[in-house]
Amino acid sequence: MALMTTMRNRMHIFLWAILILFLLSISIGGLVGGANIIDQLFGRVDPSTAIGVVNGQKILPDDFSRAVSARLEQVRSSGRDITDRDFDQARKQVWDDYIREILISQSIEKLEISATDQEVLYHLQNIPPPFLTSDPAFQTNGQFDQTKYEQAISNPNGNEWVQIEQFMKDTYIPNIKLQEMVNADLIISDEDVWASYIKQHVNFTINGVHVTTNAVKDDITEPTEEELFDEYTKNIDDFYRQEMRNLDVVSWEKKPSREDSSRIVDECQFILDQLNDGASFSNLANVYSQDPGNQVTPDSGKGGELGWFGKGQMVKPFEDAAFVAKAGDVVGPVLSRFGYHIIKVNDRRNENDTEEINASHILLKVEMGPNTNDGLKRRSTLFSYDASDPNIGFSAALDSHQVTMKKVTNVFEETATLQNFGAFRQAVRFAYNNEVNDVSDPMQNDQYFIVTKLDSILPEGTKSFDEVQNQIRNSIIQDRQFDQAKILAEKLRDEIDNGSTFQQLKDNFENIDLINDDTKLLIRSFQSLGKSNYLVGALSNAKKGDTVGPLKTPRGYGIVNVVEISPIDSSDFEMKRDVIFDNISNQKRNTNFQSWYDDLLDKAEIVDNRKYYF
Repeated sequence: MALMTTMRNRMHIFLWAILILFLLSISIGGLVGGANIIDQLFGRVDPSTAIGVVNGQKILPDDFSRAVSARLEQVRSSGRDITDRDFDQARKQVWDDYIREILISQSIEKLEISATDQEVLYHLQNIPPPFLTSDPAFQTNGQFDQTKYEQAISNPNGNEWVQIEQFMKDTYIPNIKLQEMVNADLIISDEDVWASYIKQHVNFTINGVHVTTNAVKDDITEPTEEELFDEYTKNIDDFYRQEMRNLDVVSWEKKPSREDSSRIVDECQFILDQLNDGASFSNLANVYSQDPGNQVTPDSGKGGELGWFGKGQMVKPFEDAAFVAKAGDVVGPVLSRFGYHIIKVNDRRNENDTEEINASHILLKVEMGPNTNDGLKRRSTLFSYDASDPNIGFSAALDSHQVTMKKVTNVFEETATLQNFGAFRQAVRFAYNNEVNDVSDPMQNDQYFIVTKLDSILPEGTKSFDEVQNQIRNSIIQDRQFDQAKILAEKLRDEIDNGSTFQQLKDNFENIDLINDDTKLLIRSFQSLGKSNYLVGALSNAKKGDTVGPLKTPRGYGIVNVVEISPIDSSDFEMKRDVIFDNISNQKRNTNFQSWYDDLLDKAEIVDNRKYYF
């Protein structure tokens, strides 16, 4: 019963964790973008009642906020401070999870997928889900303990399993059934398994030549203005852009001042004075050291112990100070890129003609203090005040305050960061809620105070020809280079078929790359050729002595001769067959389900009101 009491006490954590873990398990990667985001101001949705709507189903602001807080609590429980980036990531992850959960739930309902009590019981008894097998309550020495688990599920007392059983019935098993339905038509053949084994376990030695686009670049003609414009008009839909905004940003970096450094030196001296008065180095390290490696638990540390180390294992200033000290000496403060160190050399030894020391240290990081922070805030506030004054203005304020401005361009409304300045969602909101030439109040993140001016607005629409002319030119030139490389490679293949060697071709066409006896697995990158599906496919079906190509590569076209193929161990293949099959199956299932979900996401009607909240 003690075990189940623990389970019951942790049930609210369980259900949140298992929902997140399971939903993450049914798709690969983030589901960023691709949604059909409907204008939230069509008059159908009041932003105060819903932070989002997915095919008519609301995401309530309070629910969203609690989910974000739960994610941030996971970060906080790891022992580190919450950053602005953590806030942005948590909000984005929760948003993606809500969209995914709702769309999948709607699909399950539409397809009338359900689970019976018998199916729940069968899964719990025979196929325990990962969120249970990975829980410490059912593990011994870090491994799932079947006996402990069976004892728990066979316990007839209480209702400890009710919530888990309900989750299995309402969510877990229906999700599995949905995956099976989506992946019902997937086929994995014996040829798929064999090809995968060949790629991963058989070495191919090749000779060859590689005609890169760089080898033929001098033979390419520049596209004319008319050709560029024709390409522009032919692909006009490719040059659509969302509305973007450009900002002028003045920044004050949050970094320690001389005053902060001096304050840390004084703290070091305070610690040294206590050591001189007989205080324990170990106790002081546990109280004052800011080295994260010193912390064992929130309430205990390692006394600053670093153990034995030789030269070259520590940063140079630390090493220089420590290795000139005698056993028992305390030296410092020593400044390194980590901060100020007070070092105690506990012992010295010579191990295999290598000098080593055993040392402990107390690390005090040089961090920005409140006075420095207040000073930066005051400077940014004064600048914002002057820059907003119509009698002074932004440009004049730059001169009078002796600060510089950086341009941040092409800012999208959904962006959470500013180039060069990190997470700054509030600056993006300012850009989209104000008029050109408006100046912001001071804003801050973990790294900067900033003041921004909305410089310009690039409206939604088609990019002008001038904006994309160079992009089109580069695309045409690249296509022509690949075409020319293919023509030359076909010519070289004719010469090979007529008796020329690869070396002779290199002698006659010095710009091509020569490949000599390069031995690799097919999953690796061959010399010059790189990784090419065309090359892998051709070599997989080739025999020793075969010449294959021209084959397209990421940089051109290659022709290769198979010099040697390592022997294939049929018994090894049979031993690995099932594992390879499972790997291919999982990969195909995940890819197929992700493709299905992406299509579902693309067709969904989603109202995004996040900009009204953060």
